[in-house]
Amino acid sequence: MACSKSANLVATSSYDKTIRLLRPFDPSIPLATSSFHNKNCDKEVSTLTGHDGVVFSLAFNKPHATRLLSGSFDKTCRLWDVQTKTAIGVYRGHAGEVVGAVYAPESSSSECFGSYSVDGTAVVWDTATEKSRLTLSGHSAEVSCFAFDSEDTKLIATGSCDSTVRLWDTRVGGCFRCIEHHDADISSVSFDYQANTLLSSSSDGTCKLWDARTGKNLYDWDDHQGHEVTHATFNASGALVVSCGTDGNAFIYDTLTGTRRCVLSGHQKVVNTVCFSMQGLQILTASTDGTARVWNAFSGECLQILRGHDAEVFDCTFSYDGEVVLTASLDNSVHVWERETD
Repeated sequence: MACSKSANLVATSSYDKTIRLLRPFDPSIPLATSSFHNKNCDKEVSTLTGHDGVVFSLAFNKPHATRLLSGSFDKTCRLWDVQTKTAIGVYRGHAGEVVGAVYAPESSSSECFGSYSVDGTAVVWDTATEKSRLTLSGHSAEVSCFAFDSEDTKLIATGSCDSTVRLWDTRVGGCFRCIEHHDADISSVSFDYQANTLLSSSSDGTCKLWDARTGKNLYDWDDHQGHEVTHATFNASGALVVSCGTDGNAFIYDTLTGTRRCVLSGHQKVVNTVCFSMQGLQILTASTDGTARVWNAFSGECLQILRGHDAEVFDCTFSYDGEVVLTASLDNSVHVWERETD
């Protein structure tokens, strides 16, 4: 699932090999500041076809959402023009299924994106030429996650099912550091480029914070010990980290002191993913228990339980302004949660 900056355009993908573009609500209707209420995301704009396998990854270009990037189990990525609803680029080169595709940061002057695959490689592509700029080879198993560091895209981090994190210098195209301190699959990697730090999470039950320049381990967080960490991410300022796991909990950490700020407890099953609002005031979690929850990012208080799905909620996101929440579920639906008007 992917949404535009204002959440007035949503893209969803499916095992049926298609992509659906949806307009969930009228953006001219003002939103208030109370609790979220549910709307089904059913105003379909169009269906994009062309992939020959499951479409597993979607991303809009920011901030205008004029193009949509997709990655598929057919071993390709495609770039779509949202206005014409046509594929304007097909990117071939992976020997295995593509499990993710990531745009370079919006402030980058370089028109490129990264893809990663079960073939153990990641590729940086030039969007205009449809040619690969770099092929990042070195992992011995599936590349499970990928991150650009900043607007200049000089550094890339990849995490793999071989339990390692690799750092790559895009100027020379090589791996300059392999981090081997996790004991299981890497579930997420992300940069706080302002502080030159890297966050990694793993199925070994830990999150780790690293100095991206030296490779020094700054903090180990093991509150999920005995359970897998499914995802971890920074807030926009890099001051906080939130992690979630198969224990049904999420934990908030202070990146300056390394201390745990609070635990987000309430889900009855696995928490699949977690994200901060852009303003950093709220956190959103999605769970196998069929619900999503909105939390206060500082106190850990559960502000609202979003009920309405009939199966596992596997993805969630805030709109840029935090006024809209989107959730995607195995019940084959996407729900849009708007703040209620007075």
